[in-house]
Amino acid sequence: MIDFHFHAPVKEFLNFLGEYRESTMRYFNAKFDIKSLKESLDYAESLGIKRVVLLPIDSTTFLGRKIPNEVTCNSKDDRIVKFISVDPLKPNAEEELKKIIKECEPQGVKFHPQLQGFHPLDERALKLYSIIDSYSLPVVFHTGTSGVGSSVRSNIRLDYGRPIYFDEIAIKFPNIKIILAHFGWPWTEEAIAIALHKPNVYLDLSGWAPKYIPDVIWKYAVRLQDKLIFGSDYPLISQERWLKEFKEIKIQEEIKEKILKRNAEKILS
Repeated sequence: MIDFHFHAPVKEFLNFLGEYRESTMRYFNAKFDIKSLKESLDYAESLGIKRVVLLPIDSTTFLGRKIPNEVTCNSKDDRIVKFISVDPLKPNAEEELKKIIKECEPQGVKFHPQLQGFHPLDERALKLYSIIDSYSLPVVFHTGTSGVGSSVRSNIRLDYGRPIYFDEIAIKFPNIKIILAHFGWPWTEEAIAIALHKPNVYLDLSGWAPKYIPDVIWKYAVRLQDKLIFGSDYPLISQERWLKEFKEIKIQEEIKEKILKRNAEKILS
């Protein structure tokens, strides 16, 4: 199995949440131990998860902090699928992205428009997408609501997570495999429509325990069987719980195999 949405090391991730840490933990009802990156990977492997997409995030401009790319780029553990993140609002963002792609040779890129404070169609972001498109790298975009910042005062804009903006991105940058994380809830049907219409758009199922994933996802599972990807959002969602509940979902075993592994393999190939 491949977990396509994995946050670690846990301590660094919690530090990144900063002033939103307590409210985020309440939102997810999250309870977990602080583990090192190796311990987290060992635990995942004990559950049958052989590889994880490790997602850094650079919010230097908007939040004034980041989980640095070095977390992934400096790791020698072959269980890690290396993704990088660059803040589109930085004045030198294009140069930084080109440099880190050359030095790190990542397998993908992560953007979180809400926590990085940019509209998905911002011209500065489009310039980065153009670079990524030239390398044909997949990109995980956070979509939908944001558990981070929920119920507290913030400048986090939910509109930046609307799936419809990625329809335009899919057209402009056809070489990018676009993964809409969290299937864009509460605009889930919007995300489904885009995934069904655009060949380069996929949905990851992270951030939700399977029994709470909207029924519409499972209703369209046959049509979406090549577009759905397992992601946990570890440590906010327990991988053990996710996999246990997923076993109870009544869809074909062949489709489950695609969700847990085969679709991710195709995206990363």
